[in-house]
Amino acid sequence: MLLLRERTLTACRLHGREAVVCAFSGGPDSTALLLELVRLRDAGSLGPLYAGHFEHGIRGQEALDDLAFCRELCLQLGVPLFSESADVPAYAAAHGLSQETAARQLRYGFLRRLKSALGADVIALGHHRDDQAETVLLHLVRGSGRKGLTGMAPRSGDLVRPLLGVGRADILSYLTERHQPYRLDSTNALTDASRNRLRQEGMAALAAINPQAAEHIAACADKLRAEDEYLDGLARAAMVKANGSRRALSSLPPVLRDRTALLLLREVTDDFTEADVARLTDLFTLPSGRTVPLRGHWIARADGDRLTIGPAAAEESFCAALTVGEPLVTPWGVFRTEWVPKALLPCPACEGYLDGDRLMGRLTLRQAQVGDRFTPLGMEGSKLLSDYYIDRKMARTARRTPILADEEGPVFIPGGTVADRVKIRDGTKRILHIIFEKGDENHEELGH
Repeated sequence: MLLLRERTLTACRLHGREAVVCAFSGGPDSTALLLELVRLRDAGSLGPLYAGHFEHGIRGQEALDDLAFCRELCLQLGVPLFSESADVPAYAAAHGLSQETAARQLRYGFLRRLKSALGADVIALGHHRDDQAETVLLHLVRGSGRKGLTGMAPRSGDLVRPLLGVGRADILSYLTERHQPYRLDSTNALTDASRNRLRQEGMAALAAINPQAAEHIAACADKLRAEDEYLDGLARAAMVKANGSRRALSSLPPVLRDRTALLLLREVTDDFTEADVARLTDLFTLPSGRTVPLRGHWIARADGDRLTIGPAAAEESFCAALTVGEPLVTPWGVFRTEWVPKALLPCPACEGYLDGDRLMGRLTLRQAQVGDRFTPLGMEGSKLLSDYYIDRKMARTARRTPILADEEGPVFIPGGTVADRVKIRDGTKRILHIIFEKGDENHEELGH
């Protein structure tokens, strides 16, 4: 009996060379996962394999016995084991978190530090089909939208879940067939955690109605995930076509209108609610100048036909009109501009030369805004400014530094480039030269 097959690796986007850190608690799920990953490693279908064990500071001697079990099995399998312990109850109390949330934060922090230290590519988690069903139901009863009902993905960034299509019963049968012992966490029997209670009471009730309940819920999540990705694609295309126009966004069908608001929020934060999505959607049609507060100290503003989202902090909402020839002092440094007869190209990344006849309307120095798009010099097609920052690996200070924009959007990104639509061409008659001089406190290097 095998649990992981070629289609599993494809779903997790594992192609045979990745170094993997396996989250290994010693429980049945992670034990089965580790055994299967060892099989794939030995068959040449994976790269180096490591195990990471995190102890939560809750179960005393039982936790020490778990660690001893993990060490012994990893020694037998030839898998290096790394462990860390923390006082989860103390961390939860200090940060106002549930123990469940605190444990997850500390555990994932350990696994990501371990992955980085080892130069590994991904972290493999033991989530399986029954976990998926529980996750979907928890999101449902908490009032989640479509995104929450898609459950967990086989791969999310650096996290992979190879067992997501495998049921708990299959995992136990696999271990029995191999006469492989495993550890059981006594805290899983407690009903104070929402997931434990759902597992023991809710899922048991559903299984009594239909033994395949978990399988059907997980299959539904897979279908919803595919539809969700398709809707995201339609919404992104609609955002490109709208080019930041609130009027254009408001004319979209309701399902795409809500989805564009969701995507706009995701560009700046993961901490938002359905109410935030609704407020942002309302702003598509509210009068210019109106603002709406969003969770996490963000503010959305209607500015003419455009919509912006930015931090509530005053420094992060810097915006000032630019007059050519007059230095403009900002918290990040000084911007100087002048009209010149000739562009001295190439120039440093802190300078730019722009075709003055192609600039549209007033010039403004302002923070980058959610949804800002431009075509970088020499490229075809527009690009989100946030994606440009990421692709160029620009430092955080550079991302906070004001950009120069006209009424059509960004035209000069300090430390980056100019927009292709205002580049100097043969026959350019008016040339605007802009220079950004970093302030003394702006210590981080601008990206190149």
